[in-house]
Amino acid sequence: MKKVVAVLAAVVLLSACGAKKPQGGLVNASYAGCEKIKDPNAGFKCFNNKLSGYLAEEYRYPEAARSLGIEGKIYVNFVVESDGSITNVNVVKGLDALLDAEAVRSVQALPKMIPATFDGKPVRIQYTIPINAGLK
Repeated sequence: MKKVVAVLAAVVLLSACGAKKPQGGLVNASYAGCEKIKDPNAGFKCFNNKLSGYLAEEYRYPEAARSLGIEGKIYVNFVVESDGSITNVNVVKGLDALLDAEAVRSVQALPKMIPATFDGKPVRIQYTIPINAGLK
């Protein structure tokens, strides 16, 4: 049986869905491997790519939803805490209870991140991401 993970190729488009590029003394959270990139735009792109890649691997399309032919986008909100942990994961706009629960599980499984900072001090930051759940 094919892995449905490939349908998540465009999982994360943070720049269009909730997260804003850093302004003033704010530096967005960073994914391991992106923290040394000096250019904020390149760092943000790296963050998006790493996050979407991780979620594409982690998300497992539920078999029960497959049999019902359900597909679409699920919007998940979460917080990267000042210690880099992921908290407050919830569905902002869902499709189906099975798909929504898997989206939440996948985001909760994210590895610890490098926290956002404001004027050099770690701060919490909230993100909303779309997860594409499709049968392709």
